[in-house]
Amino acid sequence: MTKEEFEEGIRKNEFLEFGEKEENYYGTSYASVNAVIRQGKMVIIDCNPTVLKILHSSPEYMPYVVFLAAPGAERIQDEDEFARRHGYSSRSLAFDRMSSIRYSSRRARTLESVASLYEEEDSRLTVEESQRLQRLYGPYFDLVVINEDFDSTFRRVSQALDSLSTDHQWVPVTWVY
Repeated sequence: MTKEEFEEGIRKNEFLEFGEKEENYYGTSYASVNAVIRQGKMVIIDCNPTVLKILHSSPEYMPYVVFLAAPGAERIQDEDEFARRHGYSSRSLAFDRMSSIRYSSRRARTLESVASLYEEEDSRLTVEESQRLQRLYGPYFDLVVINEDFDSTFRRVSQALDSLSTDHQWVPVTWVY
């Protein structure tokens, strides 16, 4: 849609969530969510946590909220070490680590040390942000999965979604009547 159409949709409250990045809008419209539900499908949304209150208090939606929590700082740092040993970095760094190690100049060792500090700080901030989100929005979470690795996280979320379609679920009476 055009920028003008999107702005009109914002004014008419047609979006569950929306934002702007680099002068472009993005968002999730209520109409698109409702269209998927009408097809008998499950809607999966990666949303801003502030939307959870809207979803949970809505008489229209029955959300099942899965929070993918950051693993402990040690786990994140282990992944960074693995990346370092195999010649790439999981973070965006301004220099090639392998070349800096190969030349082993004082400058290269200093750059390596600085990069390591940034990665440790990034790991710490990721864990802190995950904990902050759990404290603030935890009451809205139906399931918390520690995102240790892709396969186990995918398996755990898939099992939870499968159980939603087969097991009995308790829901607020306002969702039924």
